[in-house]
This record gives sequence, structure tokens and C-alpha cells, in this order.
Amino acid sequence: MTDEKTTRRPGSRAERIEELRRRGEIERDALTRGIAGLRGAINEKKALWKTVGWIVGIAAAAGTVGYKLFGKHSLSAKIGRVTNVAMILFGLGKAAGKARKFL
Repeated sequence: MTDEKTTRRPGSRAERIEELRRRGEIERDALTRGIAGLRGAINEKKALWKTVGWIVGIAAAAGTVGYKLFGKHSLSAKIGRVTNVAMILFGLGKAAGKARKFL
């Protein structure tokens, strides 16, 4: 057995610190690039869903307006029903008038 200390790594303490610093820089750069790529993907998805939200909102508003204007209980539907009844009544009146001429 010798009195010399065995070290796991050759080199001085300053060299080990410098190596750790360089490795930290490399890993930090890789992490920064990875995060930047993820951020870009997140921004793309966010823009896509924002556009989809706008389209769905516009479609819902158009559907609501269309239903209010042309739906089953809208003013135009009520006018259409009244018009149908009026046409039947006028038709019956016209038929009754022609029938009177013959009697």
C-alpha cells in the first residue's frame, strides 16, 4: 500500500470545474433550443384553436340569426301561415262568388 492518494479523475480541480462549466453550457443550449421548439408548437396550436373558436362563434351567431328570421316561430313563419290561411279563405270566397252566379 502506498501513501499516494488515488483520484478518480485526472487533472486539477480547476480543470474539472471548467469541464463542468462547458458541459453545463452545452446542456443549457440544448434545453433552450428544446424549449424554443415547444413554444413554437404551442403558439401554432394556440393560433389554430383561436381561429377555430372564431369560426364556430360566427357559425353559431349566423345560425341563431337564421333561426330567429326563418325558424318555426319566427315572424316570417307566422306571416307564411297567415298567408296560407288567407289564400284558402280568398279561394273559398272566390268559389262561393262563382257559385252564386250560377244559382
